[in-house]
Amino acid sequence: MRWARISLCVLVTSMTLLAGTISAGAAVHQTGAGARAASGPLLTLTSQTPWVSPAAPWFSLAVAVGSHAGPVGDLRVELSFYNRINDASEMGQSMGATPVLRVLAHATAAVSASPGGGVATACATVLPDASASAPTTVPPNSVACPAGSTSVTLGCMPGNASCGDVYPVSVALYRQGTAAPLSRFTTFLTYQEPDRPGSPGPGGPLRVGLIVPISIHFSPALSRPPAAALKVEDALTGVLASHRGVAFTVAANPASVTSMVADGKAGRRTRAQLQSFASAPDNDQVITQPFVPIDVAALAGAGLTGEIGAQLVRGTSLLRAAGLHPTAGTWVDTSSDFSNGNATQLGNGLAAAGADHVIIDDTDLEPAGPDTLTYAQTFSLGVGHGSHVTAAAANSGVDGLFTADPGDPVLAANQIVASLEFIHFENPFEPDPRGIVVEPPASWQPSSTLITTLLDEMVGNPALSAVTMNDFFSKVARGGNKEPVSRHLKAGPPPKSAVISAASAQRLSTARARLTSFIAAVDGHPAVLTELSDLMLATENKAFDASERALALSIFTQHFGDELNLISLANQGSITFTSRTAAIPVSVVSAAPFTVKVVVSLESDKFTFPDGTERTLVLDRSTTPVRIEARSRTSGDRLPVGVTLTTPDGQLVIARAALTVHATSISLVGVALTALAALVLLVWWVRTWRKGRRRRPRAA
Repeated sequence: MRWARISLCVLVTSMTLLAGTISAGAAVHQTGAGARAASGPLLTLTSQTPWVSPAAPWFSLAVAVGSHAGPVGDLRVELSFYNRINDASEMGQSMGATPVLRVLAHATAAVSASPGGGVATACATVLPDASASAPTTVPPNSVACPAGSTSVTLGCMPGNASCGDVYPVSVALYRQGTAAPLSRFTTFLTYQEPDRPGSPGPGGPLRVGLIVPISIHFSPALSRPPAAALKVEDALTGVLASHRGVAFTVAANPASVTSMVADGKAGRRTRAQLQSFASAPDNDQVITQPFVPIDVAALAGAGLTGEIGAQLVRGTSLLRAAGLHPTAGTWVDTSSDFSNGNATQLGNGLAAAGADHVIIDDTDLEPAGPDTLTYAQTFSLGVGHGSHVTAAAANSGVDGLFTADPGDPVLAANQIVASLEFIHFENPFEPDPRGIVVEPPASWQPSSTLITTLLDEMVGNPALSAVTMNDFFSKVARGGNKEPVSRHLKAGPPPKSAVISAASAQRLSTARARLTSFIAAVDGHPAVLTELSDLMLATENKAFDASERALALSIFTQHFGDELNLISLANQGSITFTSRTAAIPVSVVSAAPFTVKVVVSLESDKFTFPDGTERTLVLDRSTTPVRIEARSRTSGDRLPVGVTLTTPDGQLVIARAALTVHATSISLVGVALTALAALVLLVWWVRTWRKGRRRRPRAA
């Protein structure tokens, strides 16, 4: 149905462009005196050593310099190594500005020419204290710094696992003769002591539940997305398929996946990459997803819990058709707003979704106490009326790094890894396993470079252990390490964004009832009904505000009406009865490319219907006639008869018409009454005449 594709494409495209404009305006890269030019960033990270250890203490780093920075002979890159991060506030401050910690060492790197501008590399040997020295043997997959390179002394005590931590490294680009940097960023050096007693700690490494969305932001399934969007998602699935040794969870939008696997040769490759997630090694998980992103609390609050099930049924069928095997039970929604005011609705929505585990954003939770450590355990979430569900909180601080600097994906990945390692090093001696859920924000534009770097740095990382969502909930205990066993949503009324108005809810409910009734009346499963159903489901996208949802519903109503208009009642004109009892002819015209069952019913206070007022018809040809016996109550020139065409369950009126009947037949009762009246009149006249003759005087 071309109209459905075009209409929804226009609607979703306009919303996507608006979202893209907002997110693009929000992404600002931290720079010094020289602002980022329109032609691209001045300074970006291209690679760095994931972590250093006593066996391989060499930290190397490479950066790219934009061609608009000026002649490479006038440029230099300076590195400043800082003391360890002590708390979360220092971590946050170091991310976006020059760290305020003690400087451990400086290094300078010259900029050399490259085809795209300039490049610079630096290398430093990291030692725990002044008495330590670098090993003479270089382990496999390690590269030692050249002689004369910078040496960084951490000032910690080696041998007791006290050196393991995260250390900021400020990287700045300078032009000759200027004191302020043209551009700068902060990355992090991580020192690991995996061969020391007690490392990484009794609880083991930090469990990281990475959720990777696969979703084309341009439009959902009812229109063909552009080649560029398909290429981006194909590259992302390729990265995931090539990192099967790292556990992750895939949240694949069903409509997007359907579009991707239908794209010819590229689609076949994408299908194979996606299907690899269901094969050994079993290091990943695909979770069930609705047809479009929905807010289960908002739908439940509007009395539309049935729509939650419809969304999941359609989404699951599309994922399975693409060769995926989604697993149910875990509901992930870090972009909707939840509070104590809609806790009950959230619980009802999760029940409708069949979810016994939920992942929400940590900003939706009440503070759990004065603990200075990051909360990294699962917990029981109160969802109203004493009900609870096992939950985990996605770390909003880590998630925000996905979109903090879209122009430097390698830096973003290293900052994400460093943030996770910092959470581990907060207290690596906690007895119970700790865990963090990581999911890119909804506004994230997929970057295969970022995901590649992130997954590469997870491989073999002593401080981090990637897990699927199923493993996360099985390995990270509720209330472990004396964290709260139960937590609650933040106080306050239901967020406005999570409320579907009563008017919209009524329209959605009515639209669903009408569509369900029509689908039940149609024989088989023609594609047009699937497209209509998808169009209906698309109206429930949680990204829609009230006006956008109203527009989407109007589009659905219009095109649903177009399908109903293919079925109509033929114009019968005026019908003449020449006797008291006769048949009223009705013809139903259908231009629909499918067979549909309907019910024709008549209604009139001028006629009775001996055999009933309704007839069930199967419309499998262009015109289907029917004759319904009727008996006139009276004669007349324009006697009205109403004709209604409905679906068999009576929930949907397809068409209405009014017939005009001219009844010329004479009623026997009327004839009898007329004759009786004439007889009475005759008798009266005769009697009157005879009385008059008796009174008349006789003639002489």
